[in-house]
Amino acid sequence: MPRYVTPSAEDGKRLINDFIDETFGDLDANPDFVAMLRTVVPEMPADPSPEQLGAWAELSELVRDADFKARVRRMAEHQAAERAAGDETGLHHEVTELVRERVRQAQADGVEPGSQEARMVLVELIAGYTATFGHLDSAEYRRKLLTRLEIANDPRTERYFALLSTINGWPVPPSLAPAFDWFTQALRHHPVP
Repeated sequence: MPRYVTPSAEDGKRLINDFIDETFGDLDANPDFVAMLRTVVPEMPADPSPEQLGAWAELSELVRDADFKARVRRMAEHQAAERAAGDETGLHHEVTELVRERVRQAQADGVEPGSQEARMVLVELIAGYTATFGHLDSAEYRRKLLTRLEIANDPRTERYFALLSTINGWPVPPSLAPAFDWFTQALRHHPVP
C-alpha cells in the first residue's frame, strides 16, 4: 500500500495564499485581517493523525469550492466598500466577545430575539458596536450592521478556521454562529432604536 505523502509547510502556504489572492487580491480590504489570514496556514505535523489528514482534505476542497470562494469574495467586497466609505473594519475581538457572552446569557435566560427583553440586549450590543466603530445608533446604522452580519455569518468560514485548528493541533474555537444568528434575528425584529 503506498504511503501518503504529508503535505509540507509550503503546500499549506500555497493553498491558503492562492485562496486569499483569488478572494481578496485586488480589493482594498482590511489589511490587518488579510495579514492574519496569510499567517494562519495549515502546518501538518510529520506524523499526522487520520483526523488531521481528513481536515487537510476537507480544507483543500473548501478553499477550491467556487461557491465558498464567491461568498468570501462578497465579504471582501463588502469590507472594501465599508473602508472606501470611511468605516473602520478592523479586528475587534472585544465587541465579538461582548456579543458571545451577552447573547449566551440571553439564550440561557430564554430570551427570544423578537421579544421586548431582546430589545434591551440589543441596546447593549449596539452600544458596543457604536463605541467600537464610532457611529450613533440609528435605523440606518442598524440596517448597515444587519447587512454586515448577514454577509459575514457563513458557517463555512467557521469551518475553515476549525479545519486549520485541527490540522495545526490547536483547540478548535467555539462557534460564534448561534450568537450571531440570534443577534441578526434580533436586529430584524428591532430595526429602530
